[in-house]
Amino acid sequence: MPIYMRKLLFVILLICFHTSLYAQTNNVLLSRVLRQVQLYPQEKTYVFTDAESYQAGQRIHLRVFLVNAVVHQADSISRYVYVELLNPERLVVKRVRLLRSDQGFVGHIDIPEGVVKGRYVLRSYTKNMLNLSRYESLKSIFIGGHGRLTPSKYSSSLNREEANNSINLLINVLKKGIKVSIENLSDNSEDDYRLFVHCRSIPLYFGKISKEKDVILSYDSLSQGGIYSFQLLDTKLNKVAERLKFVYPEKELCPISVRWTDGEKLNNNQIPCIIKADSLREGETMDVSVRVEYAGVDNTVGQSDIISHLLFDMDKADCPEEPSSVCLESESDSLLDSCSWNRYRMSDVIKGECKKGLIGVEKSAVIRGRVESLIGHKPIKDGVVNLISPDKSFYVVTKTDAQGRFSFEGIDFPEGTQYVLNAFTKAGKSWVKLLLDEDEYPSYKGQLPPFVWTSNDTTRVDATLELPKGGIQMEEVNVFSHQPTYSSRSDAYSRTADFSFGLRDIESIGATCLHELLRRVPSVTVEFGKCYVRGGFTVGGRRPAAIAIDGIFVNEDYDLDNIQMADVERVDVFKGGSTVIWGAIGGMGVISVTTKKGDFKAASVPLTNTKTFTTLGYQIPQAYTPNARTPMWLPSLRGTSFRLLFPAEYRSTYRLIIEGVTSEGRIVHYTGEIGK
Repeated sequence: MPIYMRKLLFVILLICFHTSLYAQTNNVLLSRVLRQVQLYPQEKTYVFTDAESYQAGQRIHLRVFLVNAVVHQADSISRYVYVELLNPERLVVKRVRLLRSDQGFVGHIDIPEGVVKGRYVLRSYTKNMLNLSRYESLKSIFIGGHGRLTPSKYSSSLNREEANNSINLLINVLKKGIKVSIENLSDNSEDDYRLFVHCRSIPLYFGKISKEKDVILSYDSLSQGGIYSFQLLDTKLNKVAERLKFVYPEKELCPISVRWTDGEKLNNNQIPCIIKADSLREGETMDVSVRVEYAGVDNTVGQSDIISHLLFDMDKADCPEEPSSVCLESESDSLLDSCSWNRYRMSDVIKGECKKGLIGVEKSAVIRGRVESLIGHKPIKDGVVNLISPDKSFYVVTKTDAQGRFSFEGIDFPEGTQYVLNAFTKAGKSWVKLLLDEDEYPSYKGQLPPFVWTSNDTTRVDATLELPKGGIQMEEVNVFSHQPTYSSRSDAYSRTADFSFGLRDIESIGATCLHELLRRVPSVTVEFGKCYVRGGFTVGGRRPAAIAIDGIFVNEDYDLDNIQMADVERVDVFKGGSTVIWGAIGGMGVISVTTKKGDFKAASVPLTNTKTFTTLGYQIPQAYTPNARTPMWLPSLRGTSFRLLFPAEYRSTYRLIIEGVTSEGRIVHYTGEIGK
């Protein structure tokens, strides 16, 4: 049994001793909740970065905490985490894939030179998290300046799935518990209701409630903290009304103490710091990240933290990121007034209707595709497919099934690894067409967290620290390079395009194939090697966009993978009315590719049974270089206590931030100036 399931079972059984929850349900509700959580385990992510604001060209160092969505333990099931840097227009600037290691999910994202200043967003997810819509994990950062988040404002009808204007649920938080009552606004309302209370799907109460009979939940009987869902059910266990309440977050926290031992100042003018959690239980350990940042760079007011993210943002639909102040009751009440908890449809779970996610958990990297005949596009059964990685000296062979499909599992190689695929018939003939399944990454279509831009910042603060005693000052090294000439939008075609990628864009994105570029264009999808523009339908059905290379159209079956990215100078996408300059053939949209030489010949493309490609491999963690902005960055510390050494000059000038979780799923958060 996974660790998170053992904790969940323990928590539910503990509640049984304090409430009459199962005296009325004969453990049926318990078994159904456990079955749902086990059938469809959900996850949450939180990104801890080495700073809150950056400049173009700098590197973002990050650690992603991946935890179970119910008990917040790190015993998650996914092997990979994806992190994307989104610009203010929600377009992906960079994407990395992190592999679980001894340090957790640690990596970095390089901010391209020349990006515009503004608020950017780090979006993190696993493939398993894509099963659930309306729940996103975002982390705001500011490039070229500073800013702060403001609480989101929601309309009263945004998230409420089921409204019943004839009855209200009244939630009153008392000193020693919670009082729940109902108010009938219509004489025609029935008076036979059930109250179901849960926190992150953990049931806390299930029983009758009426106008004459309120329900009191004792503080001592409630072991969970965060967003509570109070659901009013009718006799058929259908949800009539729901209210959310953010209560008792302290029950989920693991307080830590930071002690500065000035009397133990070492000879090298460093002060020891002892980090300890006195409330750790037997066998419980901490897994935290630590950063020391210059206190004058960013103000912690208006920033999100791990507490607000795990307990609030990730438990409320359509709430990507809120400032840490949302944990205050005055802030949370207004934000939760018209919202719902939808990770599981608990009214269905109570009835025994448990569901499973459609997208499987990603436990290994997979390369998939299919092989078909050149004439008639019929699947090739029992075909032979070779996968070769020349730079990794890797070679493996598989066969196609009756549908011509093939797959290679367990392909774990770092980013930049090049692969070569060859396909043949059972008889060894090469007259086949090889099609590779493209990796799909969902675009972000939700709202961005509101913010206020507070100040501009044009000072580069990533200079290295002052040279310590005994250090060696190296001579200045001048590096020269030839800047490439970047294409402009001076010709008629590119000026009328709806979306364009110039050479500078292609280089900064680091795209390895044209499909990777095109997926960044809104309303453009790539399926089975063909590009489709949303709305591209005719009487005969859906048709792909036309492909033009150096102004010459190629046939509909042309494979864009035949064009090497090193030969591409510009890619223009034409949608809607802008396609008129291409004539009737461009009615379904046009993808125009301009090569550097301008004389690309379709006849010189590689064989149809061979593909050379590069997938999004996992990122190899890089060593951190201390700088004046963040002189210390420790992405992974594990244990019951820690002893760190800080230079004495850090006192009152730098700030210490510690965030993480314990092995029992309790949240660790600390912010304070060094030496205080």
